This record gives sequence, structure tokens and C-alpha cells, in this order.
Amino acid sequence: MRHSLLALVLSSSLAAPLTAHSQTLYKMTFLPPDTTPHAIDASGRIVGVGADGRGFLWARGVITRLGTLGGNGSAAAAIGANAQVAGASEAKNGVSHAFMYQGDVLRDLGMLNGRPSFGTAINARGQVAGYALDRNGNDRAFVVSGGKMSAIGSLGSGVARATGINGAGTVAGMSFLRGFTAQHAFTYANGVMKDLGTLGGPTSTAAAINERGEVAGMSFVNDDVQHAFLYRGGAMLDIGSLGGPYTDARALNNAGMVVGYSTQANHVPGASFSHAFLYRDGVMHDLNDLVAKRGIWTVLDAVGINDAQQIAAYACTLYDECRAVLLEL
Repeated sequence: MRHSLLALVLSSSLAAPLTAHSQTLYKMTFLPPDTTPHAIDASGRIVGVGADGRGFLWARGVITRLGTLGGNGSAAAAIGANAQVAGASEAKNGVSHAFMYQGDVLRDLGMLNGRPSFGTAINARGQVAGYALDRNGNDRAFVVSGGKMSAIGSLGSGVARATGINGAGTVAGMSFLRGFTAQHAFTYANGVMKDLGTLGGPTSTAAAINERGEVAGMSFVNDDVQHAFLYRGGAMLDIGSLGGPYTDARALNNAGMVVGYSTQANHVPGASFSHAFLYRDGVMHDLNDLVAKRGIWTVLDAVGINDAQQIAAYACTLYDECRAVLLEL
């Protein structure tokens, strides 16, 4: 679990299953060139990293640059209620600090035991989840609540990363097991960390958690194949792929709709694009089949979905032009 600052990544009901022919197609709204999305809120506001290597908040064509804590780069990783944004920024000395942004103010959340910190998720109460790097470069999961940053432990190894937090304060993430024999997704609540297991392979990771306590992420099915999962009702459900061996869930809404990316059956490593997916009611759909008038654009990854089914995604052309996009019905 080693990484750089800018590698941060992160209930309504419908009457019928989605198909490309029976449902209204998504329309695509483009954000500025070379923007990378990380999350979307209930109002369709999107946060991420801009072409300048700094965090942004986009709202209906208006983009706000979040700046930094004195250093060169920053990354907006998550957005909660009242346009509260969590992420990380370099300080003047180049060390990463987790931050919260609200009302044009970028607030330094400090470090964990004096070590670099990264904010990855935020809930409606303004609690921030994330991780810090110890002296060996390993992750230590934390939650910031009431202005205090506290470690939340691990599944026995001491190494863990928090990636999601819901309104009840339940955290999702991933941790190595004791002895570093494997890495598993977890949830953490009331001081107790729960191992979510895997789909049969050695590794799983959690990407996000909704208000119902459902978790989306990825797990290896065997040593070679990884699939996205939806954890609900105490069980990890394999939600499949678009035909290829690699699928990863990035986010979910309160209806249990999941978005992420998947390779296809004809995928060539290093040469083929992944495709973004939308999973609903037991079916994984290629988002490219559900977007109207996308022209030369391919939607490669979907990183956020809200209860209005608005989706934050990343799209590119064959000419290496890429940007964040908002998809909405």
C-alpha cells in the first residue's frame, strides 16, 4: 500500500431493469479538459483533480479551485453535505496533510503521529476517513471526528486504509491480515473491525459504503481473476464483469446501484480501454451502451453515483483527449 498524493482515488427506486432500449439514455456533460473525477454529491457536484494538479469542485459549469496548504499539489477525494470536501494537499514542506474544504476555506486536518495523511471520504456530519503513512510507508487508517484524528486499527497486521464512511460513522476499507498473509475488505463501527472476506481469492478491497451499510469494492475470485462485489446482508455478492478478468467497483448509492470499471472479453493489457459499468438489479451494464450521443468518446471509469442516478465518470477519445464527465438521465 504505497502511493503518491495524486493517486488518490475513491434511495430512489426504479420500476424496471435498465436496458439501452427501454430506458432514457444518459446525457453527457463535459468538465474542463484533463480533469479527473473522484466523487459526486447528492446535487451533482463533482470533485477531483484538475489539469494543474490541484483539487477542484465543479457545480453546473462553474469550477472552483481548492488551492493547496502551501505546497504544489492537492487532490479532492470526496464530497459530502453542504459542499464539504475531503482530500489531501502538500504543505509548504511537501508533506501531505488531509484537509476539509468548506465555504472557500481549506482546513488542515493535521497528521497522524506526525506522519503524512490523506483524506479519502467524508460523511454528512463532517467526519473524515483516510489513512496516514508510517515510517515504513505502510498505511494506518484513521477517522477525524470533532477535530481529532484517531487511528482505528487493522485486521491484525497494523496496516489498513479507510476508504469510505457513512452517516452513522461506519467506516469501510481494506487491511492486511496478521502475518501479512492476505488483504481483506473491512467495515469498522463502535470500535470493532469486521473482516468481509473475499469471493474466494486471496484479496479484497472496499471502495465505498452507503447509508444502509452496504459496501462496494473488488475481490479476487481466484489467483488471476478479480470481480467487483456488493456486500449486503452479511454476504459478499459477485456482481461479475463485462467479459474480462478485471472489474472494480468504485462507488454505490443508497439503492445499491454500483458503478466502476471492467475489462472486456477481448481486452489486451496495455492496449485496450476498460469500460465503465452500472450494476443494477443483478445486471452489469456497459455505460457506453447507455449514453446518448457520445460520439468518439469512451467512458472508461465511473467513480461516483448519487440517489438521483447522476454519475461522475472519466471519458477519453482515441486521440488521448480525456476529461471528467457528468452523466445524468
